[in-house]
Amino acid sequence: MAEFHELGFHPAYQVEIDPAFPPSGDWGMTEIRVGGSSSDTMTFKVSPTEGEAWVGFFGCDRRGLLVGLYACPNPEDLLVVTGLEAYLVRASRPHELNELPVHPVTTVGRPEGTDLLVVGSFTDLAAIDAVGLLWVTEGLFLDDLELAKGPPGKVYVQGSLHSIPSDPHLLTIDPATGNVIAGG
Repeated sequence: MAEFHELGFHPAYQVEIDPAFPPSGDWGMTEIRVGGSSSDTMTFKVSPTEGEAWVGFFGCDRRGLLVGLYACPNPEDLLVVTGLEAYLVRASRPHELNELPVHPVTTVGRPEGTDLLVVGSFTDLAAIDAVGLLWVTEGLFLDDLELAKGPPGKVYVQGSLHSIPSDPHLLTIDPATGNVIAGG
């Protein structure tokens, strides 16, 4: 079951996961459908503070991948994670969704001391700020990228640099640029 994670951000909308299907069969509001060929669908209702409520139907791939909804640094934005894809959606304009260039999605989090939401795959990382997609890295690791802990104010990730199993390698990422500033 999908969950909504605020992560300390302050969304200007309410989210209801798996809302009751109306007996009439008509939601009476905008319906956003993404990934219709999937056999598994995440259904949720978004009620923005400003604007009309809408219902989202997003096809998911849950094969051990991350699925869920996340508040963003911009109170109007919602991140919808479907396993393979992540979509940045403006709650008051849901038709203007943007797919992030990170696939499949294996991690989402807010690094301590930042106003960023970071989204990772096995090898790459993307950051969302109050304006939208801030930066995307490519090929940080060969595999197993995950968020790591470190002193507040930076982004820390670890992963595998070699095909031979070994201890994970730690990188420090500049939150403003996405550049590796330590461990590279």
